[in-house]
Amino acid sequence: MPLIKREVYPVFLSRQLNTQGAEYELESCANKTLSNIVLQLSSLSKHAEDIFGELYNEADALCKRSCGLQERIDNLSDKVTKLDATKDDGMYE
Repeated sequence: MPLIKREVYPVFLSRQLNTQGAEYELESCANKTLSNIVLQLSSLSKHAEDIFGELYNEADALCKRSCGLQERIDNLSDKVTKLDATKDDGMYE
């Protein structure tokens, strides 16, 4: 079973205390459900912002690593082009 990293609240939109006998029972239930929908969308929005922030940080780290690797490749390419196969420097002894 996976670990829950984020949970959207409220889970149950129309669950509320027993309002039987109230004068405007249906309106009360509808208003409570709509307010819970707004709260759930707010929670979902916060989680989406968090997910995109993490995604941005990972992409930024990947870009930095790629730039570092490109610099290393360029340095090695320069060294390889400067090598002369007919000249023995004694580097490999």
